[in-house]
Amino acid sequence: MYIKRIILFMMVLFAFACQNDTLVDQTVSLSEHGWLQKNKIVIDFQVTDTSKAYDVRIALRQSIEYPYYNLYFVPKVINPEGKVIKRAFAEAFLYDAKTGKPKGSGLGDIYSHQYTIFKGLHFTRLGKHQVSLEQYMRTDTLKGVISAGASIIETTANDGQN
Repeated sequence: MYIKRIILFMMVLFAFACQNDTLVDQTVSLSEHGWLQKNKIVIDFQVTDTSKAYDVRIALRQSIEYPYYNLYFVPKVINPEGKVIKRAFAEAFLYDAKTGKPKGSGLGDIYSHQYTIFKGLHFTRLGKHQVSLEQYMRTDTLKGVISAGASIIETTANDGQN
């Protein structure tokens, strides 16, 4: 019950933190068992202006029950036709490898992490796009991963023409 209250509190905070220059800021709560390899997280968002550049940020929330110091995942950005326009193989460091001390911002035994995966991304098509996240660890079920999500935020950078 304590974890559910924390998750609800964080979701309310994120809702109030959204700005006008944010296309989407959404997290998906995972099952109490953890993040299964077969459970891809998909977040939909609408592109209404192709002249702007955006940063894609990934949010992860984990408890101290998470057994590894890192987490491999694959984020993808998908256009309205279903074509993957940006893909990466990413590694999140959730604990210090030497000391075992948790990284990120913490509240009790829950830690939140933010990673900018794609910078200055330009969308060439209007309409419904998606961000998908897949965990890419050798373990089928990652215990201790509470939620994962993405935010797409307008930026002035122009690094990723797509």
